[in-house]
Amino acid sequence: MFKKASILLQSLMLILMMSTATLFVACGDDEDEVVAGDKTQLNALIADLETIANSATTADYPQAAIDEFKAAIQTAKTAAQGTLTQEQINNLITQLNEAKASFESKAYGYIDESLYLIMGWHFDEGDGTTTTDYSSNHYVGTFKRGSVDVLGEDALMPSWTNNGLKGKAIYYNKGAHLEVPYASAFLPSNLTISVWIKPDELYEHNYIISQNYWNGYKLQTQGAGKPFFTYKKADGNIIDADNETDNSVKAGQWNHIVITLDGTAKLLKFYVNGTLTKTWDEATKGIGPLTQTLTNPDPQPFIIGGVATDAELLANFMEWTTAENLGYFKGIIDELRLYNIALTEGQVTKLYNSDKP
Repeated sequence: MFKKASILLQSLMLILMMSTATLFVACGDDEDEVVAGDKTQLNALIADLETIANSATTADYPQAAIDEFKAAIQTAKTAAQGTLTQEQINNLITQLNEAKASFESKAYGYIDESLYLIMGWHFDEGDGTTTTDYSSNHYVGTFKRGSVDVLGEDALMPSWTNNGLKGKAIYYNKGAHLEVPYASAFLPSNLTISVWIKPDELYEHNYIISQNYWNGYKLQTQGAGKPFFTYKKADGNIIDADNETDNSVKAGQWNHIVITLDGTAKLLKFYVNGTLTKTWDEATKGIGPLTQTLTNPDPQPFIIGGVATDAELLANFMEWTTAENLGYFKGIIDELRLYNIALTEGQVTKLYNSDKP
């Protein structure tokens, strides 16, 4: 990844050595006096690049890329302190511009949320029984109590907490969940789910989000600490997949989970804490486009922190649902985002680095 940057640095070092040699020759033979070039453009470029390098952070670039870039600038700066011919100055300018281009090419991917964000939640209100997403859609999630039919008086409402990833968040247990009125935008051709969770414990039915359960899609964690994603394809088949990495999600600490579904390329990817942990494709898992219709029952609200609305439970699951197997999240959920594209690995890394505690 950084081979080109290393070559550029070596070229700059060579120019530095040549400038030093030129100085020695000039001192030793007055008849071959070197004509010094104009360093104005070079010095201005070095100053500009130092500003860029000093403002770069690991939220936007790999640390190795920042280090390589700063080393290239320092090498050129050292060379500029000596006597240089105009040709050497021009070569330094060329090499520095190439170093800049190489550095910028390593930036993590920018995400234009004005185009691609379906819904985004900071959960920072801190009071009340609703929360509004920060996208231009301004979807509203309403606090809902867990199913009394299943859990009885143990059913709880969501509650605010000051122990979020950064500030406030919402705590869930005993069926507590949010419901967001359904919108067709929730079934895009391509999908990314990005969320931070801090589970109290790891168990098989720790549901994070759900859109019509397996008739749409759902995301949960399993007892072995694996993210687990289910979705219904456009052809009606249902896909179940996890990242096949035990203990990738930890109880009692913050975990960043990202699922990307590319319906065109037929790829499903799992990321945990900024790292790609598993890729499924058509050959290995039958990956295909997400369904564009919801039935059995009709489109239900998008759920955060639970598995199904009361209407879904009554229509499909009540006969075998018990307090022991009802799926709901136990813990804190924060910084939830849905996009209508499959984010790239660089974009996922940027999300993780921007939010990580």
